[in-house]
Amino acid sequence: MNAFFIAAAVICTVTVIGWMIKCEKGGKCFILSALQGIAAIFAVNIVGMISGVTVAVNWYTLGTGAILGIPGVIGILMLNTFL
Repeated sequence: MNAFFIAAAVICTVTVIGWMIKCEKGGKCFILSALQGIAAIFAVNIVGMISGVTVAVNWYTLGTGAILGIPGVIGILMLNTFL
């Protein structure tokens, strides 16, 4: 099971880096997406004071928010709901 998660993380990372290299302004878009993902994690925690839905802020969630952006944060929230 652990190997599955590592393989999924590697595939996602390679996909994002490939997209960044392919795009003309990929570096700028990647940095903006990373900042949006990290800001979304903190926004979820601020809104979580009212709704009760929070995300732990650690290296894994910040890395997911930075690499995958807002879809990564949505994925964290879905995993948090199902698991």
